[in-house]
Amino acid sequence: MRGRSGTPSCVWRVDPALIERLDACLGPPLDAYVRGWQVWLEPHGPDGATLEWRLHPPAGFRMPRGINHNDLFDLALQGLADSDDPAADPLPLGKARLRLADIWEVLEAFPAFGDDIPPDELALICTRALDGRAPDAAGRADHARLGDRWKGSRGAFSVGAALLETLEPYEPA
Repeated sequence: MRGRSGTPSCVWRVDPALIERLDACLGPPLDAYVRGWQVWLEPHGPDGATLEWRLHPPAGFRMPRGINHNDLFDLALQGLADSDDPAADPLPLGKARLRLADIWEVLEAFPAFGDDIPPDELALICTRALDGRAPDAAGRADHARLGDRWKGSRGAFSVGAALLETLEPYEPA
């Protein structure tokens, strides 16, 4: 959502280096969901405000059979480490082999408890938290509308693609 309304948000397109940096900078996820989301809550904001970091799966994602959703991040990370070509190789996940792009589309960061951090400031904070990795886009997102669209589609709607479409490309100053 452009303008002054909506939740300040930053997004990164997922690639192997981002997943490895996420692990190095934030450690294992605090929470995980059967639908594939991985979540961290970290006090990176101004005055220790909590930011939520969330890996979003692509539309239609289904948890691979034979794994627990709480193990998805660690198994994907191990698959990336064991791969000769982590951007292209399918990763062994339970009874399936999935490419990284089939597991997660984007990483999103936003104030967890409604703090209104200007998007450019949020992008700088997040860049520092990820040891220099700037987001691909930043701005304000209508999380309620995106959630309703995802629920209405029974998971066939891509929240990640919608975020990339909604937010402005980010160019570090």
